[in-house]
Amino acid sequence: MEIDGTDAVSYIRADKPRALLALLLVKANSWVGVGEIVDTVWSGRTPPVSAERNIGTYIWQLRRTLPPLGVDGQRIESRSKAYRIRVEAGELDSDRMQTLLVAGGDALTAGDAPTALKHLEAARSLWRGTPYEGLVTDQHQPEVTRLAELHWSVRERLADALIGTTRFADAVALCKSLTTEDPLRETNWARLLVAYRDAGRRADALATYQKARAALVDELGTEPGQELRRLQQQLLNDVPDQPREPAGPAAYVRSVLEAAGALDGEHAVAARHWFSTRHGEVTGAIRQLLADKDVANAWLLISALHQYVENGGEVPNWTPLVAVVAGAASYSKDWYGELICRNILGSALTHAGRITAARAEFTAALGIASVHDDRDAEGTVLVNLAMAEASGGARQQAAEYFRRALRLLPEGPTAADARQALADLGEPEDPARSTVAS
Repeated sequence: MEIDGTDAVSYIRADKPRALLALLLVKANSWVGVGEIVDTVWSGRTPPVSAERNIGTYIWQLRRTLPPLGVDGQRIESRSKAYRIRVEAGELDSDRMQTLLVAGGDALTAGDAPTALKHLEAARSLWRGTPYEGLVTDQHQPEVTRLAELHWSVRERLADALIGTTRFADAVALCKSLTTEDPLRETNWARLLVAYRDAGRRADALATYQKARAALVDELGTEPGQELRRLQQQLLNDVPDQPREPAGPAAYVRSVLEAAGALDGEHAVAARHWFSTRHGEVTGAIRQLLADKDVANAWLLISALHQYVENGGEVPNWTPLVAVVAGAASYSKDWYGELICRNILGSALTHAGRITAARAEFTAALGIASVHDDRDAEGTVLVNLAMAEASGGARQQAAEYFRRALRLLPEGPTAADARQALADLGEPEDPARSTVAS
């Protein structure tokens, strides 16, 4: 629970005032009787004789902490045996989250996926854990359930926006997380299948259908619904068209991203050949997109070329090109594009042996990820920063960055790489447990 006033963020440390504030916020702008307050604040325990007097003290403490409201500045009002907290529209993060979800959904309906993505990423950044955890009683559980469902809706629509902006790797990661949390929610299996399909990963999409079917049959004894079956049949009937030139920037970017996605699959040799013969065309497309002020598609192509470079490919004037796109993303206030480019630029400088310059780029990327509460991105950048430090001989610093990354990253390939790198350095994941008994 955070109180963000005009000067700084405050935290209510004492349990009973926190429980009282949580209860008032659950019933914001409504009167709450002292009896209900006592039952909540001393939940499961016998309240003292002085309980009502103590409640008055807690109210006094909260009034001093909360930012003022209105002409009289009175945030918490009182009357005989009851209190209420006054909250205006947009003051609660839950209200802001709902508003951003609606705006994101409207943008998706209008076909504006980039705008939807900004709204929905902002909404997701407001989530900090289980609502009111340990602060309200069972009778207030419907509000906790409502907020948890709101979080689901934000993440599901965010997956749609990621797919709509061709950020397929991010969409796959998010959808995998959703299907792991609730394997019986068919709509998220469908989203995962679509993300794989649109990324050109047909085999993965078909395998996803089989996983979804197994989960539903094992748990519910029922076959997948109409939408999943339709998507599977579409994939089974799909016969790839003959290669053709893309019709416009979006289609061209998608074709390059699909080629990048194939660099680690069964068609890796063909994908590497494609990039080795056409990387000049791609860099030319990036420069044209920058001239057209289409920064989003420019950094998407940078991310595709980065995959080629990480697979051993070479792109002339690679580092300066990434720096130019990073600057364009910063100028256009595309924070996610700048984060991606700063991270890629740091990796390029590391490969060139310019560790000090690489450290500066990774630090800039970490700052962006932290401001926008993107834990996955922050963890990924920390892994790259650790590798830069290790290549420069700073073993202890590298180990600390790897450990910080593992506290942020979900289980997956990046976390596994960080653990392996720690082992290669001869460093434990948890230094506190590294002592060996004699």
